[in-house]
Amino acid sequence: MPWIQLFTLLTLTSLVGCTSKAECVLDHSLPDAGGDGLPSQDVEPTLDTPRPTLCTLTLSYAAPEGTQAVAVAAEWQTEPLELKDNNGDGVFTGEATMEPGFWGYQLDVTDEGGARKLVRHTENPTRKYRDGVEVSALRVADCRLPTVHKTAFFKEQDGTQITLRFSPGMGHAKLARFHSELVIDHVSRPLTANEAQAEGDELQISLSGLTPGKYTVRVSAEDETGLRSESALFPFWIESEAFHWQDALIYMVMIDRFRDGKPANNPAPAVGAHPTADYRGGDLVGITQSIEEGYFEQLGVRALWLSPLNRNSDAVYGGAHGVSAYHGYWPISAREVDPRYGSADELKALVQAAHKRGIRVLLDFVINHVHVEHEYRIQHPHWFREGCVCGTEGCGWTERRLDCVFASHMPDVNWQQPAAGETMIADALWWLETYDLDGLRVDAVKHVEDLAIFNLSAQVHQRFEQGGTEVFLLGETAMGWGGDDIINSEEEYKTISRYIGKDALNGQFDFVLYHASAYRVFAYDDYGMTHLDYWTHESLKHYPADAVMTRYIGSHDTSRFITQATYRGQGAGWERVVANRAWESEPGGLPLKPDSAEPYDRARLALSWLLTVPGAPLLYYGALLYYGDEYGEYGGADPDNRHMFRLPSVRDSRENALFDHLARLGKARQKLVALRRGAYLTVASTDAFLCFARQTDAGEVALVLLNRSGESAQHTITLPAEVKLPDDAVLTRQLSDALETLEIKGRVLDVTLPPYSAMVLAP
Repeated sequence: MPWIQLFTLLTLTSLVGCTSKAECVLDHSLPDAGGDGLPSQDVEPTLDTPRPTLCTLTLSYAAPEGTQAVAVAAEWQTEPLELKDNNGDGVFTGEATMEPGFWGYQLDVTDEGGARKLVRHTENPTRKYRDGVEVSALRVADCRLPTVHKTAFFKEQDGTQITLRFSPGMGHAKLARFHSELVIDHVSRPLTANEAQAEGDELQISLSGLTPGKYTVRVSAEDETGLRSESALFPFWIESEAFHWQDALIYMVMIDRFRDGKPANNPAPAVGAHPTADYRGGDLVGITQSIEEGYFEQLGVRALWLSPLNRNSDAVYGGAHGVSAYHGYWPISAREVDPRYGSADELKALVQAAHKRGIRVLLDFVINHVHVEHEYRIQHPHWFREGCVCGTEGCGWTERRLDCVFASHMPDVNWQQPAAGETMIADALWWLETYDLDGLRVDAVKHVEDLAIFNLSAQVHQRFEQGGTEVFLLGETAMGWGGDDIINSEEEYKTISRYIGKDALNGQFDFVLYHASAYRVFAYDDYGMTHLDYWTHESLKHYPADAVMTRYIGSHDTSRFITQATYRGQGAGWERVVANRAWESEPGGLPLKPDSAEPYDRARLALSWLLTVPGAPLLYYGALLYYGDEYGEYGGADPDNRHMFRLPSVRDSRENALFDHLARLGKARQKLVALRRGAYLTVASTDAFLCFARQTDAGEVALVLLNRSGESAQHTITLPAEVKLPDDAVLTRQLSDALETLEIKGRVLDVTLPPYSAMVLAP
């Protein structure tokens, strides 16, 4: 069996031999001699120790040209296992016998010159630390159990066709029966005899006539001795237009600060917490209400990113500015919804409401740390490490990324402890499956060992993507911008890119583009539109092919954009530093809500850029809206950037006008494929003006024009030949209610743009 297939069979638990079905149970009684939280795999057996299960696996390795010999140096045996190239095709194979478990190994490769080198198996994404070195790893399942695996899967317009095959366990017991069910909205039903038909060791599933929504087919097989396989999952969607993460507009919801839909679950004020840094009552019911009212659909939102849901500590930190765990990043429980947000059933209801509208749901998953009161920290203290506080002297966020801690009460998860990492991944899989979630926003990526991302990705892909539906993994690798010289940002790009790929994250937030352009161009006028265009192109060049990057103009970790646009340094009392204040006790107090139109105009322009830029043939961009940005919520640094969400009924005219503009942008984005998936072509740029085209290979075109000037501006634009529009095309203004038209005459477009305005034109 090639190793690429072997990985599909693996689990963490150590099992023991058995002579009857009743004895086939997990055994956790073996000593933890290695101190990694796993039962030791090299403990001397006694007369009372059950004989372990031994599984024989065929390993294969396609070696580089010129390789003379290959052996496997592995934890499961004391001597290297020699692999043989029996037919001269460069593929070395051999049989290995081991107990079920999580095993590290390296390849001992001898090249044609006789030089030997221990290397990691790069085709295997799964990894483990062994004696402080990152090595490849196998996650070997209990081979006594039968398995069921997919041989074919076909998605149809209103259903699906799946073929699965039963394989016996090591006892070769025959198939007794398949178990198959269909799950929708957290409710399952057995497949009927017409929908699931068994013939020999094969099961044919045929589903049709399904209404729009998300479904999961779940199948397992039982042998004649009563042993049952792990279930195989096939999540899939039925929808009129295929969804693509590369053009999704994601809306970030900080649960406690969004909407109070159920006051009964509001906690009492936390003792010592500052009112602006304590629980405010937002909950899952409130989010569901907004989903059902169509709020997110008005904006064209296709995915919700929910802040962490785990039960959090009741503790307060910070002295005079005491902070509670309202934000969700101080978890004390691995698999419990914080009752201050709601119940498990209310989370299921939220996901169900979103799925009925084609909206995906991402969970913010914290993999770097826990709170000091966390159940794992109490039960397994050796899974964690303590260190210097990130950002203090000699403890840089990047230089000490693995051994610095965010705060003394937030111990780091040590992913070099296999049991710690495997348990964290098991928790992620549990949340995804239990609540039918569509992906994870992975927190603080660079602060964990690289294997955390690769091991998580491997198991997510294997468990949930057999039906072709992608579970989206969006990473946060906080970096900066090196300044005008591109060479000073190369490490920023490389660090973000390191975690992206088919065996890693689907994409990340584009921190470089944010720091190079978002506030510097649209809020502060430090740079012009040519600078914006340049750094857009650089992002398109620097990230991996097929990456789904996410751009943004604000987040829960930054001052609100509209506040940055208010305090631009335009005079006394308007210094930029005001936008970075977090507490009213600071000299000068907190930043105020804008009292003029200009900050809203600048926000309108920035949001227009956010929803229209850019795409490329092999690099895709989604966009992030931080809750409240759609109407211009104001605020300084954390926690002042986390005001309570305000419903449309209590917004002023400027806020409602900004929301209406964004809603028109969202509709245009949904309507025009070019705006979502087209390549990015610069048409014209100056310090105050940018025109670019979004264009698909099929010839769909949209023109975007941005005027950053505070004055009305007339522009005469000659379209380059690369823009696939007729010489005398008639274009419609997509953001105006009247849908006025403009004519191109001889590939020349004359247009006048109001101050701080955006225009989207398409045939």
